[in-house]
Amino acid sequence: MPDIVLTTLNAKYIHAAFGLRYLMANLGALQSRARLMEFDINQRPADIAEALLAQSPRIVGLGVYIWNVAPATEVVALLKRVRPELIVILGGPEVSYEVEEQEIVRLADHVITGEADLKFAEVAADYSRANDPPAE
Repeated sequence: MPDIVLTTLNAKYIHAAFGLRYLMANLGALQSRARLMEFDINQRPADIAEALLAQSPRIVGLGVYIWNVAPATEVVALLKRVRPELIVILGGPEVSYEVEEQEIVRLADHVITGEADLKFAEVAADYSRANDPPAE
């Protein structure tokens, strides 16, 4: 099972999220502990949350865009309701501005504004180290 799941809700099933692939390519040592999971906005948020939780991740990185912010907010709310300890990191154009006013931001643990190509790996590594059991 992956420690990190990179995900988004695409506008259509045939679209691919290039941003997720950039994040995965730049994860460095964390890449082997990560998985991509793409959904589309026509899927039920409960089904998306269930699929994500079935992976038992410690961190979920979610790309937020204008077309998916409403269902993505529902997904994050469900994830945090079921597993409050799950770390949710948001990124994407819809959460890069007006951060304080957005419900999805209040639900998440961390928001990366602007380019996340390299920053996501840094933030994920910080959370991973914080959640690793102490060395004996």
